[in-house]
Amino acid sequence: MTLSVALVGCGGMGRRHVLGMKKLHAAGHMNFDLAAVCDVFPESAAKLAGLAEELMGHRPDEYHDFSTMLRQAKPDAIIITTTPETHTDIGIEALTAGIHVLAEKPVTLTVAEGRRLVEAARAANRKLAVAENYRRDPINRLGKALLDSGAIGKPFMMTQESSGAGEFVIITPWRHRKDRGGIVVDMGVHYTDILEYYMGLLGDVFAMNAVVDEQRVDKEGNLHPADAEDLSVGVARFQNGAIANWMLSMAGRGDGYFHRAIYGTGGSLVIPEDRSGKPLKLNQRRDGKDTPVEDLLALVPDFALDEVTAALFGAERLATYSLAWADIDANLLGIEQADFVAAIEQNREPEVTGEMGLRSLAAVFGFLESELVGRPVTVDEILSGSSMVYEAQLVGAP
Repeated sequence: MTLSVALVGCGGMGRRHVLGMKKLHAAGHMNFDLAAVCDVFPESAAKLAGLAEELMGHRPDEYHDFSTMLRQAKPDAIIITTTPETHTDIGIEALTAGIHVLAEKPVTLTVAEGRRLVEAARAANRKLAVAENYRRDPINRLGKALLDSGAIGKPFMMTQESSGAGEFVIITPWRHRKDRGGIVVDMGVHYTDILEYYMGLLGDVFAMNAVVDEQRVDKEGNLHPADAEDLSVGVARFQNGAIANWMLSMAGRGDGYFHRAIYGTGGSLVIPEDRSGKPLKLNQRRDGKDTPVEDLLALVPDFALDEVTAALFGAERLATYSLAWADIDANLLGIEQADFVAAIEQNREPEVTGEMGLRSLAAVFGFLESELVGRPVTVDEILSGSSMVYEAQLVGAP
């Protein structure tokens, strides 16, 4: 029996998820039915339902009230693509009703709310997954395989640095508001997930942070208030002893900058920007000299992408690809969806669980927290709630 899925939130992110479903449908890997869409704005629900019908030949039912949708549509699972401050209430209501949940990142607005959502999933014995797409890029899959093969020896440092966007609105104005999470959190969870994907669990984190632009300019030239941090520069130590260098500037002028690299006792691996399809750069240390390696796939003969990823990207083994950004993005969202539904059907954990999504959020909060308390903090401190000065500010607590 095919699982029934409902999509909650019919704005830009909801549309991107429907485009991901189209990719799965075209490749013969859509292992669920989109039964319903829900949005508080009727016109948004109608527009997304129409797009789904156009792309996949079936129009999902439209709802404007979430509780009504749960009672009438009775989906097996939901995908939440609303803004972060709504995830907790929507997710808990669904889980309590016996419905599995895939939540867009960040999993919730705060770590405390994330703990509630994770506990609700455990209590209901339902799957809670977080839509984290960067790690699913085929280039990151190959990078991880190379790292695990020992291609650069024992890794001792990873860098994750980027700068760009200037003074402009990034996607939507709400992403620059602290009460909606803020842009460092919104983007940062991608990168804390990537750090742990490659190198294992983070331990201590410390950063200095700033609000560079107190107003952001949209495409029409309108100004929007921005009170959330848009610059974070710091360091971290993984639990295995390796060190990370962290820089996230969403206010960068001039040349854009992205650098992700892992340094080991036997070489270095430079990893390109996600969703670019650009190749990895591997240097191996041989007799005291750095030697570039061209045929990366030869180092990992057993490496193969999973069936869905291979179908969407066109090969089981690839070291580069050339696709339009929109197609790459849709592919990765489709892969998330397929994994979530397969986890339900196979009664296994999704690749990115609620706990993992919560760790990614806690790590970014740790970078923001550390400056306020004047010392490095551990991700576990943030997860436990024993250090939450930043979170208290976020929710307006005294």
